[in-house]
Amino acid sequence: MYLCKELYNDKVRLRPFKVLLVGLLCLLCSLSAAGQEQKSADIEQLTRDMYKYYMADNYKEFMTTVAKLKEASLKAGDLKTFYKAWGNEVIKTKVHVGRPQALQMISDMRDFATEHDHKFGLYSSTYTMAYILHQVGDTKGSLQNYKKALDYLHKYFPEESTAPIYIALSGISLSGKNDSLAISYSEKALADPHVSKLHQYLALCDICISWGWLRNREQFDKAYEKLKAFKNPPAQADRTKIVELFRASLHGQTEEALKLCQQSSVRQNRLLYTYKIHEWAGEYKEALAAFKSYRQFIDSANNVDIRKQADLYHAELNVARAENEAKDLRLVNQQLRLTHVTDELEQQRLEAEAAALKLENSEIELSNAAIRMKNDSLDRLTQQAQLDEYRQRMKVIEQEERTELITFLAIIVISLLTIVFLGFYLYRRQQSAKRLKHAYGQLEQAYSELESTTAQKERIESELRIARDIQMSMVPSVFPSEPHLELYALMKPAKAVGGDLYDFFIQDSKLYFCIGDVSGKGVPASMLMAVAIRLFRTVAKEGFPPEYVATKLNDAISNDNESGMFITAFIGVADLRTGQLDFCNAGHNPPLLDGEFMEMEANAPLGLWPELEYVGEHVDNIKEKTLLLYTDGINEAENMEQHQYGDDRLQALIKSHTFESSEQIIATVKKDVTLFVGDAEQSDDLTIMCIRLKA
Repeated sequence: MYLCKELYNDKVRLRPFKVLLVGLLCLLCSLSAAGQEQKSADIEQLTRDMYKYYMADNYKEFMTTVAKLKEASLKAGDLKTFYKAWGNEVIKTKVHVGRPQALQMISDMRDFATEHDHKFGLYSSTYTMAYILHQVGDTKGSLQNYKKALDYLHKYFPEESTAPIYIALSGISLSGKNDSLAISYSEKALADPHVSKLHQYLALCDICISWGWLRNREQFDKAYEKLKAFKNPPAQADRTKIVELFRASLHGQTEEALKLCQQSSVRQNRLLYTYKIHEWAGEYKEALAAFKSYRQFIDSANNVDIRKQADLYHAELNVARAENEAKDLRLVNQQLRLTHVTDELEQQRLEAEAAALKLENSEIELSNAAIRMKNDSLDRLTQQAQLDEYRQRMKVIEQEERTELITFLAIIVISLLTIVFLGFYLYRRQQSAKRLKHAYGQLEQAYSELESTTAQKERIESELRIARDIQMSMVPSVFPSEPHLELYALMKPAKAVGGDLYDFFIQDSKLYFCIGDVSGKGVPASMLMAVAIRLFRTVAKEGFPPEYVATKLNDAISNDNESGMFITAFIGVADLRTGQLDFCNAGHNPPLLDGEFMEMEANAPLGLWPELEYVGEHVDNIKEKTLLLYTDGINEAENMEQHQYGDDRLQALIKSHTFESSEQIIATVKKDVTLFVGDAEQSDDLTIMCIRLKA
């Protein structure tokens, strides 16, 4: 319509075919508007279908709908819908296909946005990259990308809601145990003028969870009342159950909290909250067992390769963002230059008009001048001939003077070059002498430092050898030759000194023995190992049962234990006459009795909590049976691919062989572990003990 108005306002009279052209243009404009309305309706319907399949987790229908929505929105020029659909596609691909494929899709999104200069595309790829980095555990990279995405919204898209980003930042703060910061981010999400009902609900859930971690019942109840004010709350089952879990725990309803915990669909959350609920309720034994399960799951969940790939795409995204900002600056400079060129063209037009007037006057003057030039032409020819002769003479004189000057300058230049070369040669010789003297001084100093370092290193190695000899002398190396007892043991530290231990002695026809593993390695672990052996011998020689020995060792080690080190141990007493075995397991690996793992009470390791009462157990008769005890240096030994030896491999090895002696069993296990590890460095102390009672 604007084009039609311009044509009718033209100062030139319209011809008949121009009137026809105007009518056709009006018709095309009407048809185009109708087509745009139909396209908008199709895009809205596809958007609703996309979110419906997204919430229902119908991956096949979701991917089909997203493909149609991306094509329709791109044709219609609706870039926000196009990139939002692409971002949702990345998230679902990460869940149903894999993280590498999702990261590759982010790279494609970033390249497409950079190529077409789509700022919303760079924002979407930045936001999605932050989400994926958070999933792979790169908290720092995730925070950086979320904050950059937030800056993009403030700068280019103030009409878009920032609540999703603040909710994500709140979740990262909760994962990092920064509950106060999580509350601050959630409150910012609630304060956003464009916040949706879903994000209001999620923000209130995060505030409740944060106060739950802080164990502030009063503030939790205030936030919980606001959350319950929602009518028909969004379907956020896991987050709602976590809030209810904290409510039950804060109000002393431990059993209800544990039931809600087991209903979570995320295994990591189930393990974490089970451990914390027991700890908050003061049930330390159950808390320890849950904590072990949680740590094993966390350690197995790391994926270094995916994190490296995410770091690579993160760096590429920063480059694309910088190029986009540089392109914005170039566009501004081009606009300024265009304005300047327009002004210059206008100035040239005015100057051209002035020059045209001057030319009209000049034509008259030239006519008069032509007459005068005809009269002066004969005089000019004469003067030109005289001038040519004079110029020829001047050229000859100038050539002679130039030759003399060049010869003189060449002599001066050669002399100067000779002087400069001699000066430079003498200067280089002087500098070389100084550098040689300085290098000789440095060499003498380095040699002196090398001698001192070598002596100090030899002294440290000598002291470590002495410490190793002392430590190895503290564990028995001579094994009993009793007719009804066959016992053999082996200890191999990972470093010069280690933290594993074993000990045994025979008193009143009873075999007292123990095996243990100190947390950590090196000199501190070896010192605690020495203390533990001395305490075991002192208490056990009084004839006390294993559970009493463990209780006394725990009380002694827990007092003033500021370093937080602890010992897992297995303490046993075997009657050589009857074959009865009394034992107490303090958080140690379960032994193998005739190739089967023993089931036992899960006591806490020694040194964690004082005044614990340890529980003992017994086996009626172990005669003609093989009892194999070991530390986690056996089952957790890793090869070059970081695969562990494992309990199943050890059990299969014992069951698949027939052994004639305890020493043969230990030699076979050591050989099999060595073959499995290969060229990998020993990561932990290795200790193993085998006991066989004969009839």
